[in-house]
Amino acid sequence: MVKAIRASKPGGLDVMSWDDVEVGAPGKGEVRLKQTAIGVNFIDTYHRAGTYPGSVYPVVLGVEGAGVIEAVGDGVTGFRKGDRVCYALARGSYAEERLIPETALMTIPEGVSDDEAAAGITKGVTVHHLFTRVRPVQKGDFVLYHAAAGGVGLIACQWARAIGVKLIGTASSDDKAKLAKDHGAAEVIVYTRENFVDRVKAITDGAGVVLAIDGVGKSTAKDSAKCLATYGTLCTIGQASGPSDLSVADLPASTNFTKGSIATLVPRPVELRASAAAFFDMVRRGAVKIDINHRFALKDAAKAHAALEGRQTTGSIILKP
Repeated sequence: MVKAIRASKPGGLDVMSWDDVEVGAPGKGEVRLKQTAIGVNFIDTYHRAGTYPGSVYPVVLGVEGAGVIEAVGDGVTGFRKGDRVCYALARGSYAEERLIPETALMTIPEGVSDDEAAAGITKGVTVHHLFTRVRPVQKGDFVLYHAAAGGVGLIACQWARAIGVKLIGTASSDDKAKLAKDHGAAEVIVYTRENFVDRVKAITDGAGVVLAIDGVGKSTAKDSAKCLATYGTLCTIGQASGPSDLSVADLPASTNFTKGSIATLVPRPVELRASAAAFFDMVRRGAVKIDINHRFALKDAAKAHAALEGRQTTGSIILKP
């Protein structure tokens, strides 16, 4: 038996519990992973709350982690006992040990720590996916990114700077705005006192942005659409303020709307590992630094959720088993 954080039913922080769970031996195509660090993402709160259908409760929360392989099942050919690995979007990460399919794993290269991998792999793959597949961006392009001081946002700021993209971020305070600016944002709008649509138009001389990335949802999606350039793309990646009622009628002429999710890469391990390799390359050469600003013991995962939902965090959060 090992310890894990489970949600007993859809709900608030009170449904999270520190439970004994049975892991067992790895089956065909699986490995047993002893986890050294576990990433915390906003999607974890959706799984806890039941925002997304399909969960069977009680459920072990979490989607991201890193660790050392303890045992391999039949048919595993790409990994062996003792390998350092990480994964993104494989549900069940809030546990001391777990079983996971070989296809979900990525090798952690030398020069990248387990903590960096656990805190950054989902976020880094997300940024690569947004900037290369959702909308390939070019040097000199303007991109709008909401919540630029968050975990994905700070990686996006650095990545944009590294490839010459002008990222316009939004943040709720001057301190968060400074953090995003220090990480590479070309401009940061404090949305609590400025109209971000007007500011984006001013910054881009009325042209708008080629890509607007919106993880906020209800309170911003329609206004994000107003920031698009002709042939620009609005990509939603979450709904922190609730589901948006954005419709096709809200889109400016000759623009695109898409839902970005690296879940599309999970059944495509070659693409997933290519994105991971691009991310790790950025980390190893110093173009992207993973800011792990919050660490909690695994048993205190509810405190991590409270801080995340209360918008009290910047950068990345990890849990330590």
